Amino acid sequence: MAKLNLDYYKGKDLYSDGDVEEEILEIARSGKKLEELEAVKFPVLYHLSRARENILNWYPFREGANVLEIGSGCGAITGLLCRRLGRVVSVELSRRRAGINYARHKDYENLEILVGNLNDIAFKETFDYVIFNGVFEYAMGFTPGEKPYETYLRSVSRLLKPDGKILVAIENRLGLKYFAGAPEDHTDGYFDGIREYEGNDTVRTFSKAEWETLMHSCGLEYYKFYYPYPDYKFPREIFTDASLKDQKYGCPTWNFTKYRMALFSEEKMASALQQEGVMDRFANSFLIEMSAAPFTSSVEYVKLSTDRADRFCAATVICKDGNGKYVVKMPMEEAASSHIGTLAAHTQQYRLWEPLPGRLEKDGIVYPFLPGKSLGHQAEEAVQNGDFEELRRLLAIVRRLCEDEGLRHADVSEMTQKETEAFGQVFGETMEEDLWRGVPCVAPANIDLILDNIFLAEDGRYRVIDCEWMFDFPVPSAFLLWRAVNELYSTYPFLDAQYAKKDLLSEFGITREQDESFQRWAVYFTEHYVGANRLLAQSVPEIGVSLEEFRTRLLRSEYLECQLFVDTGNGFSEQEKLCAQVPLEEGGFTVTFDLRSFGAVRGLRFDPVEGSACICRIDPAKTTARLSAANASAHTQQGDVFLTPDPIYHVQADKGAQQITVSAGIRLMTEAEALTCAQQLLQKAKKPLGFLRKH
Repeated sequence: MAKLNLDYYKGKDLYSDGDVEEEILEIARSGKKLEELEAVKFPVLYHLSRARENILNWYPFREGANVLEIGSGCGAITGLLCRRLGRVVSVELSRRRAGINYARHKDYENLEILVGNLNDIAFKETFDYVIFNGVFEYAMGFTPGEKPYETYLRSVSRLLKPDGKILVAIENRLGLKYFAGAPEDHTDGYFDGIREYEGNDTVRTFSKAEWETLMHSCGLEYYKFYYPYPDYKFPREIFTDASLKDQKYGCPTWNFTKYRMALFSEEKMASALQQEGVMDRFANSFLIEMSAAPFTSSVEYVKLSTDRADRFCAATVICKDGNGKYVVKMPMEEAASSHIGTLAAHTQQYRLWEPLPGRLEKDGIVYPFLPGKSLGHQAEEAVQNGDFEELRRLLAIVRRLCEDEGLRHADVSEMTQKETEAFGQVFGETMEEDLWRGVPCVAPANIDLILDNIFLAEDGRYRVIDCEWMFDFPVPSAFLLWRAVNELYSTYPFLDAQYAKKDLLSEFGITREQDESFQRWAVYFTEHYVGANRLLAQSVPEIGVSLEEFRTRLLRSEYLECQLFVDTGNGFSEQEKLCAQVPLEEGGFTVTFDLRSFGAVRGLRFDPVEGSACICRIDPAKTTARLSAANASAHTQQGDVFLTPDPIYHVQADKGAQQITVSAGIRLMTEAEALTCAQQLLQKAKKPLGFLRKH
């Protein structure tokens, strides 16, 4: 039984998420898993999601080591630490949060939870590891002095064994997402960290260079940076300086921030910064491994697939030791061990190319590392260059592999009842004979022949990695190709506007009806069979923001785009007009047009503004022509009322006039103001709305 220690608790919780913590406590006491709940609020998801463990569930902890977890909160990673380490001491300021953690993990004999301020606790032991998971940034709130973060880090480092390590997961003050429009995670203000937290004295995060300075000042001379993507809270990938050089970076992510703006595509910019070799400076989050003693770390890259049903939770880890690089596919849940065990058998089912060999070991399946670029990496370069012919070439390789992969079944009618039922269990429906009659199928079928999983080896043969989703029953080869195309467009959503997905599918002979069926199969497979995308249900759309639109609005409030159309015998047209951008000063404007380049002038039309309803009052004393409103809805003391976004004046000028000057007062109206004005005019004039629409 775990121990809950209140000896250092001072009777007051210093922070809280509010009443939702009571709901979280009841869930913890019930013993229910998150996936068993029908609907959850985001704070519940944040504190209880298994994906929170992704920040360290791959980390090679020393067996039997002890750990001090500082700021354990509701226990997001406490259970992971209890499973992986010999002794876990968790410190938490809030008694209520500590109570949630205890309710979740009370059955662990190796856990002690201390409630109180770390600075008040006298420890009788030192630790192999000290962990801060989203906590270090608040140190200035409970550590006195001019340099609270340095003071705090020095104090914590004294709790380490001579070769012990501190692990810190924290946001990067210069994270790319903040430039792209995400509010700062702690202040909820825009660009607060980038502006160095002006006026804020409660929280700080740091850039990579600032962290390096801080660690050196505290005697922690040995360190390694990891870059959780998209951040440390719900990481799907873990990069290092080594993997930032050659692993594809910047895949689309899910957003959980309510008022996340989209000033530009974070994914595209991330890819560009990676190419420039500076992405490490702009990673959204860091996981920093630091020590006063030298250490080595073999991990170079981690891909985490834990937003799934227990039996499919897995991670792919690229490591490097004295013998070179290798890849480990490991289960993240005990229930996933059998799934990992089947992967070795899957590699033996390929018929027409040499399988990538793997050996089953204690931690998972170990594979040799394939050097060179995957077809997915080549596709990324093609997308960046707009080389659609190269994309077609790469997908043609996939089609050839799909068609050659296994035994061909000429007709769906050849499927046995057992195969048909198995197909339905995985994809949610069976193949309708009318649509699928005569469609080539393959068995066994690897439905994950996506570009990222295919490499061209030095011997000129294609090698396929990650043979996770292979099935013995027949599957249309077109579905395997469709999966590759769909993954490509999911990775690069902007690609559809440049090269429509439906057109590419059509080029490969995939019909609209097949596309619709494949989409249903993919959704069922992902959500029901694999049990994935539970986090997706909690995501919220970003708010698109155009600075060009803001500039246009600003210009409209400060300048007018006036136009004078000139009829020289061909009527009014866009080809014969004069445009002028004039400043608005005290609600008025004056504009002069030069007519000398037109020769004989038969008629003139003046448009005071484009794209806005307005009230315009011509000043005859300063205007050198006679203007009459052509499409005004009313004439009032304030001026001519135009409820159209295209107000027009007819102009009568003196014969032979070489210049026209118009001076007027003007008030632009929003759509709402124009609608209100129209309703008022209707009530006053008692005329049908159609009358106003004509004008």
